[in-house]
Amino acid sequence: MKKKKLKTLKEIRKRHRNHMGLLKQDSGNPLGNHTISLEVKDNNDLLLNIASLLEVCVFALDGNGMLLSPNNQNVTKHDSVCRVLELVLNILPHSQMDFMDYVTEKLNGLDNAKTKSSE
Repeated sequence: MKKKKLKTLKEIRKRHRNHMGLLKQDSGNPLGNHTISLEVKDNNDLLLNIASLLEVCVFALDGNGMLLSPNNQNVTKHDSVCRVLELVLNILPHSQMDFMDYVTEKLNGLDNAKTKSSE
């Protein structure tokens, strides 16, 4: 049982190291596109940023206020909201959620093995 726990913890540690820094974008893009880095304190901060962007979209679509700069009068509210929604899709924390699912699965496996061995 101890060997299985140690192996599981080593696997989790290895994946955790691989996922550290995923909140920052790698500037070495092989397609030649420029990337923009979004600095956040933690996953909660990232989720707050995503929620705020979505709230702005809801306000822009439902509200009567004009959110466009006078320099961008040729851009429609719909176009601006679409760009923000695309940004939101790009910053969703897919890797972090995959990692959390992996950790949960491994820890549940340890709990199930512990329960079976004590029976």
